[in-house]
Amino acid sequence: MKTKRNHAFTLLELLVVITIIAILAGLAVPAYNMVQTMANQAKGVNNARQIILAMKMFSKEHNSQYPDSVNNPLTASLAQNANEAFRLMIQEKIVTDESIFGCPAGFNPDGNLGLSPNYGYALLPGENHWAITAGQTDSTVGNMPLVFENPATPSWPPLWNANLAGKIGPGRTWTGGRIIIGRNDGSASVETLADTKGMVGPKGMAGGLNLFTQASDGIPQRVLPVVIGNQEPPTRPKGDPIAPLALGGVPVAPPVPAGAPGSLPPSPLGQ
Repeated sequence: MKTKRNHAFTLLELLVVITIIAILAGLAVPAYNMVQTMANQAKGVNNARQIILAMKMFSKEHNSQYPDSVNNPLTASLAQNANEAFRLMIQEKIVTDESIFGCPAGFNPDGNLGLSPNYGYALLPGENHWAITAGQTDSTVGNMPLVFENPATPSWPPLWNANLAGKIGPGRTWTGGRIIIGRNDGSASVETLADTKGMVGPKGMAGGLNLFTQASDGIPQRVLPVVIGNQEPPTRPKGDPIAPLALGGVPVAPPVPAGAPGSLPPSPLGQ
């Protein structure tokens, strides 16, 4: 009479199975991280393209000029930083959702724009990820870097802090010393910098040029920086549901009725 064989795993067999699972997990985690990073970069590239598209739409109504070169009718002044320049496109309703000004694993807006016409809660400090090359127009050379991830220094070419790779901080890069650059022709891509650690700029090219200097014909350009800030978004004063706060928490006066002393000429903003 045959006896039934015991199919229970031995301790050695269990250890082998556990070891195999651990090895497979060790291989899967880096692969997952790489796929996640690529997906995040693709989202960032898409955001950069959308910002440039919005800037070009804005330029059609402003003699080919981008928002950093146009006086804001609500403040009667030019933008002092990229946050203010981008907010003008929200005030003119070119952009209706501030989420495109964020980037995965970077600085991101909270979605609260505030009220028309000021939209004073839009792109507060720490809610915009993208810097601008100031003073460009729709007709500037196509390969000019126009919108790019916030640099650590606003020099020309800008520098980024590769030591902050994978972290959220001013001038941080992606792992491997990479950043996203959008050009005036509407294209955007992930570019590899000159190094993977320390303060680094774009890779050198033939003749000692790089992505930034080759497009500027040797003339340094001005970088319109990002406003980072560490403060929490300001709270609207109690009993004041109308007037939002401007960038940095400075109150903005409610709009003066048309025809009243000190009122601005009629404009399409807020309509």
